[in-house]
Amino acid sequence: MSDTAVWLHAANTAARWSAMDLPTSGLPDGDDVFSRLTTSGGEINTRRPLSPARIEELLDTPVQGERNAVWDPFGVGGVRLPQGARMIPLPVMTRPAGPVGVRPGADVVAVSTEDDLARADRVIIEGFPRPELRPGQLFPPYVLDRPGWQTWLAVRDGDPVAAGVSYDDGHCLGTYWLASLPQHRGSGLGATLLTSMLAARPDLPAVLVSTPPAQSLYERLGYRTVSTGCWYVRRS
Repeated sequence: MSDTAVWLHAANTAARWSAMDLPTSGLPDGDDVFSRLTTSGGEINTRRPLSPARIEELLDTPVQGERNAVWDPFGVGGVRLPQGARMIPLPVMTRPAGPVGVRPGADVVAVSTEDDLARADRVIIEGFPRPELRPGQLFPPYVLDRPGWQTWLAVRDGDPVAAGVSYDDGHCLGTYWLASLPQHRGSGLGATLLTSMLAARPDLPAVLVSTPPAQSLYERLGYRTVSTGCWYVRRS
C-alpha cells in the first residue's frame, strides 16, 4: 500500500497541474516527468522513481522565471546538487478511504463563484506566504469548471480564514495548498478544512504532502507517512 500511495500521489499531482492548462514552455515533459510553467517558474514533477543522474539532469534544465522546482515524491536520494540548488525533504502521506467526522471551527464551503475563488486565492497567497505572487495569479477562473477540481474556503464570523484545493482523479483525493491566515493559526482551522474535504469523498483514499510541523496533525486525522519526498529548488 505504501508504494501504491506514492504512485497515486504522483499521478494525482500531474492531473491537477494539467487541469490548470499551464504551458510547458520548453520544460521536459514525457513518460518520466510532468512539467508546467507557473507564475513562480518551472514545476517539474517525477512520474516514477528516477535515477539520481536523471534528477541531476532535470536540475540542469534552464531556469524558467524566478526558479525551477523538481518534485520527487519517491525520494530517490543520492542526488548531487548543482550550484544554487537546495533540497527540502517533505513527507508524503496517505489516509485510507473511510468516513471522517468534520471538525468544528468554521463554515467551510465548496467554492463555486469567481468572487469566492478570488478570496481563496488571497488566503492561500498570504497564508504560505507566496511573495512572488499577487492576488489573482494562483487560480485561473476556469478551474471552477474542471472535473475533479474543488477549491475550498473556510469562513469564520463572515471573514475568510483558511483555504485549500482538493483534486479527485477517480483513484484518490489529493489535497493541496492548505493554508490559514497567520492570525488564525493554532485554532484548529487546518483540521476543520481538511476533514471537510475528506468528508466530500470518503470512498477514496487521500494523499497529501506535509510540512514537518503539520505532520502530527495529519497523523491525528488518520494519515501515515509513506515516503520522504525531495523538493529541489534551483534559482536563476
